[in-house]
Amino acid sequence: MSILRNKDGNAALMACVVVLCMLLVFSVISEYLRLEIIAKDVRDATQTAVISVATQNYDEVYNGLREGYSGGYTLDESDTWRQNVDSGAVYANLSDILNLIDGSKYAGSEVEYNVSNIDVDIINVPLASGNSGGKFESIVTLDLHVPLSFGWDFVEPLKIRLKVNAGYTPKF
Repeated sequence: MSILRNKDGNAALMACVVVLCMLLVFSVISEYLRLEIIAKDVRDATQTAVISVATQNYDEVYNGLREGYSGGYTLDESDTWRQNVDSGAVYANLSDILNLIDGSKYAGSEVEYNVSNIDVDIINVPLASGNSGGKFESIVTLDLHVPLSFGWDFVEPLKIRLKVNAGYTPKF
């Protein structure tokens, strides 16, 4: 308290402390924004890849659509209905969109983030007469690991389980 009450006129030490505190706060805010941007970019790229899976299944869904139904089913030779959907190539599409090398995005020679454990789940509309009100849906879940550039290895890297879905609902 005596330092604060001292009125000698020299504020160089206090100015240095304030500047260092402001730099620390700015660094933490910038790291938070960097993590938010990376997570949003990966989520958007995954959604683009999932939408491509939903549109790849359009040809399987179309047969029932003419009768007002959006399920992906076909009638086989024995007059029984079976599901006709495929999970597509989500990882290949995501890898192309994000320029991933073995699941990792590099900034120079350092890993910027890593994408792993990609699970694709195709939810087909249940087979029913007429329109059941459901929709054909593709759900992708993945793990995103982002090493932090702030914290000097004292802080754990960011680990998020992202869930992205896209659906197909007939327009008419």
